[in-house]
Amino acid sequence: MGQIKLPAKPRSFITSLARGLQVLEALARSSKPLNLTQLSEEVGFHKVTTSRFCYTLTELGYVERIHKKRYRLTPKALGLGYAIVCNLDLRQVGESHLRELSAFLGETVNMAVLDQTEILYVARFKTEQIMPTELHIGSRLPLHCTSMGKAILAHLPEEELSELLDRITFSQLTHRTITTREGFLEELEKVRKQCYAVSDEELSVGLRSIAAPIMRDNRPVAAINIAVPTARYNLEQLAKNFSGPLLKTAKTISDLLQQQVTVQPA
Repeated sequence: MGQIKLPAKPRSFITSLARGLQVLEALARSSKPLNLTQLSEEVGFHKVTTSRFCYTLTELGYVERIHKKRYRLTPKALGLGYAIVCNLDLRQVGESHLRELSAFLGETVNMAVLDQTEILYVARFKTEQIMPTELHIGSRLPLHCTSMGKAILAHLPEEELSELLDRITFSQLTHRTITTREGFLEELEKVRKQCYAVSDEELSVGLRSIAAPIMRDNRPVAAINIAVPTARYNLEQLAKNFSGPLLKTAKTISDLLQQQVTVQPA
């Protein structure tokens, strides 16, 4: 690809900023990490110029360099769009269905997205307080001990999952928390087989939850869960009573999100 020529702009236009954004846009369009040669060809810059942009964006935390000297966006870069995604897509499409699910079951229902090594709550319909700490939209929790974290991670590409697990500290929050990578990988395999994830007092004693991923373009973009007190439901009852309605709601939201992608202009 030849050098991309930006249109003539007033003196206040910052060309270097525009070119840096072109690098971010190229990485966002790509379905896989790009090496320096591929990225240079995509944006039409000299490799030295592209390398300088990548270095700057890496130092700022928006891009990361992984094995074989390939570059990809970080969750920080993706976070620039989280407000739009959550507020316009997930929130608009999902909230009414989550509200209906909560009302139908009489239980707390939540939605969260992946944010680095945590889940970030973007919707919540609470019926009662189960945890000692109050959760709300914007709350963050670790991935390894939450049902929504498991539901998202179980459906990530293998390479992406492996690199993310490298950054996770398997801290023990309760006597049931999974604290090893090997044990967690076994748990994720179980999630894939049964199509839902559970957290059995792994985050907080007295709390059980069951979660399913929200998929878009064959990728997990979020997860929803149903949270209940352990005194009311054992693990078998949790799966029996809630897996069906949960999976049905997750599929409905996923299908609606995918329809939005399909109707986008080329």
